[in-house]
Amino acid sequence: MSEDGFIKNINATPGNSYDGDILIPLIDEMIEQGFTASEVVGDTAYGEVDNRNKLMLKGITVIAPFKKETNKNELFPQSKFRIEKHGVICPAECRTMVWNHNKKTEQITFFFNKKDCESCKLKQKCTVQKRRTITISEHYELLKRAREYNKTDDFKEDMKQRAHIEPKQGEMKRYHGLQRAKYWGLQKINIQATISAIVVNVKRLVTLNSCGYQ
Repeated sequence: MSEDGFIKNINATPGNSYDGDILIPLIDEMIEQGFTASEVVGDTAYGEVDNRNKLMLKGITVIAPFKKETNKNELFPQSKFRIEKHGVICPAECRTMVWNHNKKTEQITFFFNKKDCESCKLKQKCTVQKRRTITISEHYELLKRAREYNKTDDFKEDMKQRAHIEPKQGEMKRYHGLQRAKYWGLQKINIQATISAIVVNVKRLVTLNSCGYQ
């Protein structure tokens, strides 16, 4: 949705599909239709590293929160480690520069020295294995910049745009037939959704024109 409240693209997906998977196809379709964007604001699912990287290559910044770090075993989370260009430093100030790059998963895993881990006084708080490993995305710097931006007031202002999307969806569901599918098949449901989007866009245009919007 644009900043002035117009729906740029809409796509119905199966109920069991992952929200983040539809972002790139939606953006590509939007670009093919002649629309442009420098930023995309979404929820956590849209902020996956693959989406961020692919859209960065298109000149588009993804603004979305990150998943909260889980720590079921109450061991040191990854945020307690300092990630450097060619190594990682642990909470006990041990450094490792031993790593493996998995090109298929686009991940880099750092391995701490077994002897250092076995003799470390913090081991019980760090790992139940013989040594601690840290796995990061090969796009770590991109994610680091995004996390830093998410701490700013600008991020909070950007996320306020997200609050306008839910009411728009509610309007289409309540007043324009999207509460339930009228037809069988995803293709026909997409047509139904597109018609609803056109209607609310026309309503928005009329509202803005009545307010003197140019």
